[in-house]
Amino acid sequence: MNIREEIQNILMEVFNEAAPSVHFRDRVFDRLTSSLYTRPNFDYSNIENEVDLIKKINFNPNESFAIQLRTFSQTFISKDPDTGTPSIGNEIWAVVRENTITTIFFRKSSQKGTPVSNVDHTIMFKSLLSFYNSAEKAPDGTVDFEIPENTGHRQGKGQRKKVDLDFPMVEINGNKWYIDEENEELIYAKNIKKKLSFDDLKEDILEKVIDAVTVQSAV
Repeated sequence: MNIREEIQNILMEVFNEAAPSVHFRDRVFDRLTSSLYTRPNFDYSNIENEVDLIKKINFNPNESFAIQLRTFSQTFISKDPDTGTPSIGNEIWAVVRENTITTIFFRKSSQKGTPVSNVDHTIMFKSLLSFYNSAEKAPDGTVDFEIPENTGHRQGKGQRKKVDLDFPMVEINGNKWYIDEENEELIYAKNIKKKLSFDDLKEDILEKVIDAVTVQSAV
């Protein structure tokens, strides 16, 4: 394995959990770190903390989000290796679709007042961080995203449909979860795609789940 492949594998390992999109995995290294596509070369460690925070937020899968990650003192020029589409600027942005990072690109800070095209919401990372710090956390440390005021966003049309399941429920840290006893997991009421295994629950939360099942079964 040559040094380039080794570095690429390390980067993919770091970002695989944060951005499982095939599009992102296949393109992100060449687009931002190769001198063939991006000049000057970009260091991923510059945005590692921002990507880690995005991992902790449950975005509405029916909506798309453009998130400004960081601003730099220098301007980067990048080119999509497949389409040749350029991105130029001193800011780096991420696009989240279906609750997954699908691409990262450069943008000029002078465009900050203009929403990114083809997304439902444009968000500054500072606003996202403030929201996360003040929001109620799920047992695994994640939060459901709700559009804060004064974020520079534009409202999209997509709305998450409410789904009711015929399972007992338990409230944890102000959030409601369905209790799927057969599969031994919790299902988040606001987003049924989000699930937690009983094995991953802390002892006090598991006891709360057991109590909820016992009480609701007796009714």
